[in-house]
Amino acid sequence: MPLLTVLLPCFNEEVALPGLLRRIEALAQEGLPGWEVNALVIDDGSLDGTAKIAENWNGPLKVQLLRHGVNRGLGKAMASGLRAFLLHSAAHTDTASPRSLLLAAMDADATHPPEMLPRMVQQLQRENLDVLIASRYAPGGAEHGLSPRRRLYSRMACIALRMLTPVRGARDYTCGYRLYTREVLERATAHYGDKLICEDGFVCMAELLVKLGRRGAKVGETGLDLHYELKGGVSKLNVPATIRRYAVFAWRALFDRGYL
Repeated sequence: MPLLTVLLPCFNEEVALPGLLRRIEALAQEGLPGWEVNALVIDDGSLDGTAKIAENWNGPLKVQLLRHGVNRGLGKAMASGLRAFLLHSAAHTDTASPRSLLLAAMDADATHPPEMLPRMVQQLQRENLDVLIASRYAPGGAEHGLSPRRRLYSRMACIALRMLTPVRGARDYTCGYRLYTREVLERATAHYGDKLICEDGFVCMAELLVKLGRRGAKVGETGLDLHYELKGGVSKLNVPATIRRYAVFAWRALFDRGYL
């Protein structure tokens, strides 16, 4: 049976998480007939009720919870999620085609609409892709609710990364809403091991994309109409620190051949 696992890295998301899980639950029942859909919540040291919400979920959606005792950052949460997905999905490899074992990663703050997933699955399979990015910069994409400064930072980061570490088919390097095949994640993990994601913070999304691209991943995009004003909680992004980490990442990607 085809499998779609929705990976939700969480830090203090008790406000947004229940509604998001209900939307994924509805999607599992109506939007992807014939698919097994589940949610994988990585609680990254939350200080609120995030873990309890996932642990006590009693709807038809299967929710798996992995907990970090302390906040370790988005990169560590993503790494834990990728490992868990590869382990769980291994049991499906004999009964599903390579592009029917999929991991969807999205923010848990209500800014990424899970309702996009059925058409994202269709596009990935139709175009024979390994990675599909929900992109603000693809046709049909836009962003709302960001300050002009934040919008400028984001665009500058993506432009710089496209120039310095190009990945064919990618415009949006920083958005975390993506669909991955198990095959491409398994191939990259076999090459990089526990070094697939080294960045702890938000830069991990660019790092993962560039590493997958350098291992031959076929990447595509679909337009994302991002409504940041729907965010359920306070932003965790430290802009100056993130800019510094992007600079370090770009330097290592260009000059440290052992890194990529």
